Order: sequence, then structure tokens, then C-alpha cells
Amino acid sequence: MERITGSRVFTIICLILVTVFLNSCSMLGDLAGKAKVRKPQVEFAGGKLDGLSFSKANFLFDLKIRNPNSMGVKMAGFDYDFFINDNSFIKGRQDKGIEIEAQGESTVQLPISLGFVELYQTFQSLRDQDRSTYQINCGFSFDVPVLGVVNIPVSKTGDFPLLKLPKVSLDALRLRNLSLTGADLELRVGLTNPNAFSMMMERLQYQLEINETRWISGDARENTQIMEKGDSFINIPISISFLEVGRSVYKLFTGNDSLNYQFGGNVDLATSVPLLGQVNLPFDRSGQIKILR
Repeated sequence: MERITGSRVFTIICLILVTVFLNSCSMLGDLAGKAKVRKPQVEFAGGKLDGLSFSKANFLFDLKIRNPNSMGVKMAGFDYDFFINDNSFIKGRQDKGIEIEAQGESTVQLPISLGFVELYQTFQSLRDQDRSTYQINCGFSFDVPVLGVVNIPVSKTGDFPLLKLPKVSLDALRLRNLSLTGADLELRVGLTNPNAFSMMMERLQYQLEINETRWISGDARENTQIMEKGDSFINIPISISFLEVGRSVYKLFTGNDSLNYQFGGNVDLATSVPLLGQVNLPFDRSGQIKILR
């Protein structure tokens, strides 16, 4: 058997120590490298209503990304969750990658469109409210050298107005004069504003059908204020020619039966809400009505 001398034992021990030392240095080097690399920073730089109508609200969020490292990083994508009344309402994800240079900054824009019809169908309690709060949560994914894939959450809260459609209705149809050739009537139109701001009706284009016969069409231009949460009325004089609509219509004015009507057209409104401004709304109402005398 070969005898191990003291010098050989010493040599083996030295080799083991050197190996351990080198491995320790490598591990320390990795730790030091990781200590120098930091996660990117993400924050909401802005959030606003970018568009507003009686059908939807458009939000635009700006998210600023900062890379504090001396090497570039890549944003792999991000997801978002838009909450209303503490309930998730809109979710999405964007997988478009962005390279952020060393010590650089980049801004990502996130547009979100919120439909009022879908909102009121989901949260019926909001129908009677004028404003609502929201919270948007985003999760950003980055590919960072040394650290690998890191995820950074960011959140923002705010509020926004809840808009409801104004209503145009046929309130009354009153007979003022009747002759063998025609009739003079007064059309009373109701305007209902369910919102927390006033409006001004500037123009009303309309057409009226009675029992599936076109009676009249017109264009009323007058400024009528509709207060917040209020109703207003306009009276429109109209004349019916029996030669144009048919002599049989005369019987409708002498009887007391309810008449089927269809009342439609467009209304021009001016509001004090900057994002709304001038609004043109179509309307279409139908039902039954009696001619008042």
C-alpha cells in the first residue's frame, strides 16, 4: 500500500482550501452583482377623463417607468384591472415589449373606455348616483439582467361623473281650432334632465305620426333651460291640413279615443360640462295619447 506523506496531505488540504476560497469569491461576486442591480420603478404620472358623452367615459392613464440601473432592461408587458365599487369591471393585458435604456425613463399610456349602459346593468345602485369612485391596479413584468423576471404592482384611485340620458317625451296634444279643412293644435314636449348639471335646449327637430299617418314634422329653435334633476316643457303650435293627411283624420278630432303615436327626431343641447359641450341626441318615443280640448 502506498504511504501518504505529510507533504502530500498538506498539498491536498491547500487545494481544497483554494477551491473553497474560489467558490466563495464567485458566490460573493454574484451577490455583489445582484446588490448593484435594482428593480425598475413604476408610478402613475397622470390620469384623466379624456372624453365624455352620455354613452361612455374615456380614461387615459400615463404610467412612468424609470430604470435606475447602468444597463438596459426590457418591459415584457403589463396587465390591468379596473374596479368600480370594489368590484372588478374591466380587465386587460398588453404584451408589447419596451426597451428602457440605462438610467432612462419611458411613459406608457393606458386608455380605458367605460360604457354607461353596461355599468348601470352591472351596478344598478349607481343609477341614482351622480359620481362613482374607481381603482385601477396594474402589474408590470420586467426582464432584468442578473435578477431575472421581476413583477412590480402599482395602483391609483379616483372618481368620475355618472351621466344619464336626458329624455324627450310627448307630454300633451291639445286642440286649439277645428275646421272642415284642417286643425290647429299645440304640441307640448317634455324635457327631463336626470343629471346633476343644467342644460340648455337650443333646437328640436321632430316628426309626429298618429295611427301610422305622418301628421307633421318641424324644427323648433328656442333656448329652453333644463335645471339639474329637473323638467322643462316647450309648447309648439302645429297645423294639420286634411287635404294632406286625409279627410278621415277629421273623425279623430271629434272622438274621444286614445291614439297611437310615434314621436321622434333630434335635440341639440348645450351643457356646462367642458368635455360634453354641445350634444346632439336622437330620440324616439311611442305610446298612446288623447287629444285634449
